[in-house]
Formats: sequence, structure tokens, C-alpha cells
Amino acid sequence: MPRIQQLRYLVAIADTLSFSRAAEACHVTQPTLSMQVKEMEDRLGARLIERTRARVILTPAGAEIARRARTILAEVEDIREIARRDDPEALQGTLLFGVVQTVGAYVLSVAMPTLKAGFPNLRIGVREDRMENLPEKLSDGTFEALLMADEPVHADFTSVRLLREPLHVVLPSDHRLAGCKMIDPEDLAGETILTMERGHRIHDPIAALCERVGAIPARDYAGTTLDTLRLMVATGMGITLLPALYVRSDVLREKLVVARPLSSGAPVRNLTMSWRSTSPRHRTYALLAASIRECIAPWGLEKQGNPVS
Repeated sequence: MPRIQQLRYLVAIADTLSFSRAAEACHVTQPTLSMQVKEMEDRLGARLIERTRARVILTPAGAEIARRARTILAEVEDIREIARRDDPEALQGTLLFGVVQTVGAYVLSVAMPTLKAGFPNLRIGVREDRMENLPEKLSDGTFEALLMADEPVHADFTSVRLLREPLHVVLPSDHRLAGCKMIDPEDLAGETILTMERGHRIHDPIAALCERVGAIPARDYAGTTLDTLRLMVATGMGITLLPALYVRSDVLREKLVVARPLSSGAPVRNLTMSWRSTSPRHRTYALLAASIRECIAPWGLEKQGNPVS
């Protein structure tokens, strides 16, 4: 059977598709890594990697073994954590979050000062990925926890809701509704509403609001990022609705656009933190989730007194 370190080398090659970068990531020389991978191929009696001058390609067997190796390595790391930690609630070491672009930065920008003060021995790493990739990468141990909109449907995950985050109306500073402290949903009737492309988490609730109040969803252009929507509003292409934490971070400092909450019926997205239920750090993640939830609570629907109709 292959050794644990050999599996680590194979996973590093799968991640980088480069022997030199994989060796650097594993803190070994390239000849050492190459020799160990060759030994693993000999042990298994199968070719795992195609080597050419132009590129490195995993064979079908190599790709499948690398996929399973991720799960094995995650379990090994869990065993190491169990043995190493006398206090299961001690937040220390490194925690790697997988996040989606529209959530991670805005949650952590609010929570990070408190987390650093409360958990000085914890180092938090953050990597962005596509929504559809995150659950698998949590399962295989690439990430220790996820920050995302809506909870992933997975029997092996524990998911905690951090915030019911309302979407705020964002409109040009010279718009007829810009002077309102709150906007009644009915006042959006006839307005052109910009939204994200179909498939994005905030597209459907905005489309439902448009249908309910008689607003007009923009058909000729859809945003791919929250920043794109904000810039489209600034150029006068329409108005939009953006999450409260994004408004706090990137809209309130703007001069060309303003943000206003809806008086009722605001579209909402749920922000969640998820981790593997079998992780030995289960209780520590729960403590961390509670701390993050407390930090971002002022931007939640309940604190803003904005009921969902």
C-alpha cells in the first residue's frame, strides 16, 4: 500500500499539475517527490501520472486515487487533532475557510477584529471558490469550514445560520426615491431592476419581488458580481438590490449611489457556516460560529426591524 506521505505528494501534483510546484508546496526537493511518486506507482502496479515536456496529466486511475486520498488525508488530520489537543474547545492553529465571493470577505471584514482579539492563537485562511465546488472540498478536507449563502444539503455537515441578511435597494443618488429613509416595495413599481445572472443566489428573490410589486427586471444585461451591479446603477442603467453587508462595505462610501432598506417584504438570504460533523474540532467551530454571528447581527433582518411578508 502507498504511504501517507506519498498520497500527499500525489494530491499536491493533482492540485498544481506541476512537479516543481508540488515539491515546493510539500517542502521537499523535486527529485524526492518524483522518486516517491514512482515508488507509489510501482507499489500499486499502475501508472498515475503522464509526464510530458509540456504538461503533467493525471491518468484516470491517478485522478481517482488523488480524489480518495484527499478524504484519507482529512481523516488522518482529524486523528492528529484528536491526539494533539487536550482542550477540544481551544481555538488554535490554522483554520482554512472556503467562501463564495459574495459572502466571505464581507462577513470576515466585520468579524475579524473580534476573532483576533478573542482567539489570538488562531490563524484564519480564506480561499474563494465556486458555490458548487465548496461542499465537495469540505468533504475531502481541502477546507475545514465554509461560509456561504444558504446551507449545503449534506447529511455529514453541521450548518449554523449566522444571519438572515436583507437586500437593500441601491439607486442613483439623484433618483426620486433617494431622499427616503425607507422605501415601500410598492414604490418600485415600473422601475427597472438590475440583478445577477440566473443561477446566482440573489437572482430569484429579486425576480420574485419584481413580480410582486410590478417592477421590471432588466432583460438586456445581468451582473456577474455585486461590484458590477453597483457600477451599473452608478451609470444610470437602473436600480438594484444588494446584501446588507456588501452595502456596509462598498456602497455607503459611494457618492454616485445610495442604499435604502425596504419597509417590508425585503428579499433575504441566509448566511451559514458549515463544517464536517465528524471533525474533532466540532465544538470549537460552534464557538467560532457564535462569535461571528454576534459580530454581524446588527446587519440582520431582526435588528433592522424589517419583517418578511
